[in-house]
Amino acid sequence: MNEGGGQSLLVRHFYQKAKIPLELRPVSGKTGFARPLILPESAKKSLSVHVWGKSEVQKIGRMPPGQRKKFIHKGIEDVSCLILSDGLSYPRSIKLAAREKKIALFVTGITKTKCKIQLKKLFASFQSQQQILPGGLLQIFGCGVLILGDSGVGKSECALELISRGHLFVSDDVVLVKKVADRRLIGSAASLSRNFMEIRGLGIINIKKIFGEKSVCPHADIDLIIMLKKWKEGKEYDRLGLKIPESYRFLGVDIPKITIPLAPGRNISTLIEVACKVFLLKQGGYHAAQDITKKLDRALAAR
Repeated sequence: MNEGGGQSLLVRHFYQKAKIPLELRPVSGKTGFARPLILPESAKKSLSVHVWGKSEVQKIGRMPPGQRKKFIHKGIEDVSCLILSDGLSYPRSIKLAAREKKIALFVTGITKTKCKIQLKKLFASFQSQQQILPGGLLQIFGCGVLILGDSGVGKSECALELISRGHLFVSDDVVLVKKVADRRLIGSAASLSRNFMEIRGLGIINIKKIFGEKSVCPHADIDLIIMLKKWKEGKEYDRLGLKIPESYRFLGVDIPKITIPLAPGRNISTLIEVACKVFLLKQGGYHAAQDITKKLDRALAAR
């Protein structure tokens, strides 16, 4: 989820990426691995991963039991996970507190300074290659479609109707977007929300349980973005489709974007299906607007 303006990933995914460069070893198995880890928006922001070194461990060791517990609980109150550096032996109270708070605890043999430097490099890499978008992702006619729009415009209801028509569901509300080496964007659901969708009036529903295993897809390339906007009286909308589709730039990649204005009586799900067909035809070289323009030109020239 996107909390406090920063992007996030799960501690499990952080460990997979960080275990080699930071030489991490988990102390309490997979405790805390499902907790979200908030990435800092800039280098000046504090990290949600705390690193304790010699000074902290020695300070804790000198404290009486009551004060020690209070100090540790306060120190891990708002963290995603805790790393003990320098290969130190540590009081058992740290492990007990981390387990009680369900916070992942790791140890490493590298120094606290080196650990913090590596963390900032890792987080900078995460920010440039992976981010979260608020929207819904489906695979429609084999095309990965990211549906964006203002809150309350009916994105989830529209996605639900498309799923009922046989299209594949990837994610609702929050899409984890990754850039791969060949400059493609791949979207997936966060593991906690995978297969789930929120519908106003119904609450949380499980798409896989309702529509079956073949209705869901773990991930999809993002080929097209559909932007749903409320219809504005007096605004001019493209009626012929002669304009080149807009682009939505994300993670340094330009994705074709089609904006669909919403108005009473418009079947948005059908319009999205047609928009996908139009996009796929254009990818194959066919433009309906250009086709009819050529026919009009020929008809006028024959007079």
